[in-house]
Amino acid sequence: MTAPRRDSLTLVALWLIGDALAIYAALNVAFSVRYNLADWLPLVERLQPITERYAVIIPAAIPLWLVLFAFNRLYDPRYLLVGLGEYGKVVVACSFGVLVLIVLSFLEPNLSVSRSWLVLCWAFAILWVSAARFAIRRVVGLGRRRGHWLTRALIVGANEHARAIARQLMPATQSGIEVVGFVDDYLPLDSRVLDDLRVLERPTALARVARETGAREVIVVQGAIAWESFMEIITRSVSALDDLEIKLSPGFYEIMSTGVRLTHDGFVPLLALEKNRITGFDAALKALLDYSVSLVCIVLASPLLALAAILVKMSSPGPIWEPYPVLGANEKPFITWKFRTRRLDAEQDHAFGRWLYRLGIDKLPQFVSVLRGEMSLVGPRPVPTERALLYREWLPTLASVKPGITGPWVVAGTAIDSLEAEIRLDLYYIRNWTIWLDLQILLQTVLRLFQGERPVTVR
Repeated sequence: MTAPRRDSLTLVALWLIGDALAIYAALNVAFSVRYNLADWLPLVERLQPITERYAVIIPAAIPLWLVLFAFNRLYDPRYLLVGLGEYGKVVVACSFGVLVLIVLSFLEPNLSVSRSWLVLCWAFAILWVSAARFAIRRVVGLGRRRGHWLTRALIVGANEHARAIARQLMPATQSGIEVVGFVDDYLPLDSRVLDDLRVLERPTALARVARETGAREVIVVQGAIAWESFMEIITRSVSALDDLEIKLSPGFYEIMSTGVRLTHDGFVPLLALEKNRITGFDAALKALLDYSVSLVCIVLASPLLALAAILVKMSSPGPIWEPYPVLGANEKPFITWKFRTRRLDAEQDHAFGRWLYRLGIDKLPQFVSVLRGEMSLVGPRPVPTERALLYREWLPTLASVKPGITGPWVVAGTAIDSLEAEIRLDLYYIRNWTIWLDLQILLQTVLRLFQGERPVTVR
C-alpha cells in the first residue's frame, strides 16, 4: 500500500472513530440532561425515562448517522480540512440524523422518544462532532509538518497567474497541497519560477514528471501554455494521465471577480460568470449578520462611544470624528468615519490615540456605515479614494462586495508583508466566501483586539 493511500485511509478511520464516539457521547449526554436536569430546562416536563428504549435507539443511531455523514461527503478529503465548510456539513448531517430519528419514532411506536431529547441530541451532536473534527484538524496539522496528508502537485504553466496560484497554496501545511514544480512551454528548463520551484519539463512529459516527483494532482492554467499542449493534456486525462487528478484554473485567475456556475446550453457545458459574488440566500444571511450584530454593538457600546468622544475632545483641539473617503461596492464612493487618533498640528497620536487604535475603538463609528448599507462587518479592506489608481488591476474584484470593518487582513498577522499579499487575501475571501468564514474572522478579530493587536498598514 502506498503512503498517500495509507494516509488517506488513516484519516478516514480517524473521522469515523471520532464521529462515532462523539455521536455516542452526545446522545448519552442529551439523555442525562433531559432526565436528570429537567427541572432546570424551560418547557420540559419531568418524566421517568424508558431506559430500555434508549438503550436500543442510541447504539442503532450511530451507524445510521455515519451513513448520513458519508452522504454529506464528510469522509471525502477533497471537500474537507479547509475553511469552515466542514462544520456547515456537520450541522446539515446532524439535522438529517435527528430528522431520521423523528421519522422512525412515527413509524414504530415502540421507538417513540422524548421531543426535548431529540432537540438536545441535535445541539450536543453538532457541538461534540465539531469538537472532534477540530481536534482531528490539529492532528492533521501536526502530521503535515512531518510530511503526512500532503498532496504533491504540478502546475502546468509558469506565468503570473500560475505563480499566484502557487503562492496561494503556500504553506503546504495549511492548504494540504505541496507544489513540487512547474511544467511550461516557454521558459527554459530549470528556470526559477517562485522561490526554489523551477520549470521541470515541457507539458508533453507531464506523465513522466509526475511519476518522478510523486505528484498526484495537476493544476492546468489555461492560457499559460500552448493550445496544443492544453489539448493533449485534456485528451490524455482519461488514458495516460489516468492516475492524476487534473484541475483547470482559468487564465484570468487574478482578476476574476465573481464565481462561476456550470450550465448546459443545448447539451454544451459552459461556465457562466455570476453577476454578483454573494447572492440569494447567502446575501440574506450576510445582511442579517451585518445588521443584527451592528445594531447590538452600537446599543451596547453607546457608553463607550460617549466616553471615547469625551477623551478625544479633551486630548487635543479639533473635531472628534475623522472622515475617511473610500470606495464601496461597485466602486461607489462614500465617507465613513473614525474617532480621530492624531493631533491636527502634528503627525503623532494624541494622549489617547494609541489606546483607541490598539483596542479598535476608533472604528466603532463605522457600525453606522454598516447599518446604512455601505459597509459590511467582514469584507476586503476599504480602498481609499485617493489611492484608487494603485488598485486598478484588482478594483473590479475588490468592489464586487462591500468593504468590511474587519477582514482577512486583520487575522493574517505577520503573513502580510506587502500590498500584493494583502490583496491576495482579500481576493481569496471574495472567491471563497461563506457565512462560516465571516463568523471565523469575527471571532479571530475579537481575540486579536483582546490581545491589543492591530494589523500593519501596508497600503
